[in-house]
Amino acid sequence: MSPSAKLKSEIAGMVSRAVKIPRKEVEELLEKPPEEIGADLALPCFALAKRLRKGPKEIAKDLAKLKPRGLVKEVKAAGPYANFYADWESLGRLTLKTILLEKEGYGSGKDGRRILVEHTSANPDGPIHLGHFRNSVIGDSLARILRFSGNRVSTISFLNDTGRQIAIAVREFLNKKYKKSKKPDKKPDWWVLDLYLNGNRKMEKNPKIEDEIKDIMRRFESGDRKLRSAFSFLTRECIKGHKETLSSIGISMDSFFKESKSLFDGSVNRILGRVRRLPQGKTDKGRIWVNLKRFDIEREFTLTREDGTTIYPARDLAFHQHKFSEAEKNINIIGTDQKFYFKQLVSTLGLLFPKKAKNYNVIFYEFLLLPGGIMSTRTGKFISVDDLVKKAVSLAKKTVEKKMPDYPEREKKSIAKAVGTGALKYAMVKVSPEKTYSFSIEDALSFEGDNAPYIQYTHARACSILRKGKIKTIPGFDASLLNDPRERAIIKLLGEFPDVVQRAVRDSRPHYITNYTYSLATAFNEFYQKLQVLKASRHLRPGRLALVKATKTVLGTALGLLGIEAPERM
Repeated sequence: MSPSAKLKSEIAGMVSRAVKIPRKEVEELLEKPPEEIGADLALPCFALAKRLRKGPKEIAKDLAKLKPRGLVKEVKAAGPYANFYADWESLGRLTLKTILLEKEGYGSGKDGRRILVEHTSANPDGPIHLGHFRNSVIGDSLARILRFSGNRVSTISFLNDTGRQIAIAVREFLNKKYKKSKKPDKKPDWWVLDLYLNGNRKMEKNPKIEDEIKDIMRRFESGDRKLRSAFSFLTRECIKGHKETLSSIGISMDSFFKESKSLFDGSVNRILGRVRRLPQGKTDKGRIWVNLKRFDIEREFTLTREDGTTIYPARDLAFHQHKFSEAEKNINIIGTDQKFYFKQLVSTLGLLFPKKAKNYNVIFYEFLLLPGGIMSTRTGKFISVDDLVKKAVSLAKKTVEKKMPDYPEREKKSIAKAVGTGALKYAMVKVSPEKTYSFSIEDALSFEGDNAPYIQYTHARACSILRKGKIKTIPGFDASLLNDPRERAIIKLLGEFPDVVQRAVRDSRPHYITNYTYSLATAFNEFYQKLQVLKASRHLRPGRLALVKATKTVLGTALGLLGIEAPERM
């Protein structure tokens, strides 16, 4: 139990015993009061009035007579509110000692669920671009947070390796008579993009090629060995490039699932059989579709064409059946432009797998606003993650050269990479997924404000204090001396970290962690600028060092949950 949760539990226990209401109900009523009140938790007594047959103000006055105990130092009535004040000597000591004892494990949990997180799912027709980037970072950070909470988490990326775009690249590949034994002359996903762009330009000049593409897709789905081999080869090469890109930003996928797998292993036919048996499953001139009017969806959810060939939704249903068999809970990160499709999909899944569908959580994210308009892979006008990372690291290197000119070259490169990639990843998750905002790489790299470099620099500053003080282990300290408001602000935030992690898990919102790290970094910098640490009195110095080490530990852990490095020197 976190220090803040323990305080909340003790307050709930006091109130529960006094008014004979279950502790859990009291905990749900407790809230944070406005900062100017100065209390740590408040209980609005309105909800108790009817049950206790008293006015809220009278109840608050009665609660103010409770004898403080444990972590509670004082209770005061303020109108219809009972305000609770923590014993900061006890709470400070508990918080700091817990962090120093548990170290990087502070805030972790033991949930133990099997969870599958799908993210990225970029088409294998070219490099990963900025449109996928927010998806990848949200998914990766969420997976890290879930693992930290004790869950068995796997990540998966769905590959649409049967679509029109890859078919265009395959036609170009076969017409050029490339040999599979010959390695691409560039990063493989960019090589596949060249094939697609060249093929697309030819189609613009000769629209009749469209019939060839349709024929390629029909023959591929029918099992043409030569085509299956070509599709598989280009997809495999593209995945190599995607893995390399993701690795450059510290992201790894546990598995990739090809759409074609469900075509050729019979799972699509099996799912179609289940759909036919549904009361809502319909067949019309060979076409299979689902009637979703009971979900207020008028549009038919079509799964096959009249010629019997399947379309994407049928394969997606088969993929979801596979995912549901792999985990107790499934999470999917999806662009907000897919909301209507997913309303159809999730409704259908609810009909097919009612129990499993209840544990399926779709997180929709908005795309970033960028200068220069919409990206298009078809025309080759897009911002690749490869180029974005390269630019971010290059700009970070210039800042590092300016701020840290005497550092060894190898260390400067390492810091520049940590700062550049960290800045990009933080920018992708610092805003709630359903919100959009204007993204600027220059703003993201700023060492001031709500950005990763600011937080990384704060972590490095804490490391520097401990390094200068030659501190390996913290001696005994007196937490009662840490009574400056700036010290208490840090202790309070440190105590809340496990609760922030649990809220991020509950709501599937990694941005709770970014908001927290920024608040903690800001509180620490205010403390550092106003109060001495190494030059503090011999009685006060150990406590402040403990505060520094605890902050350094929690900042490092929080950054790690976002997949961001925490350099010890900057």
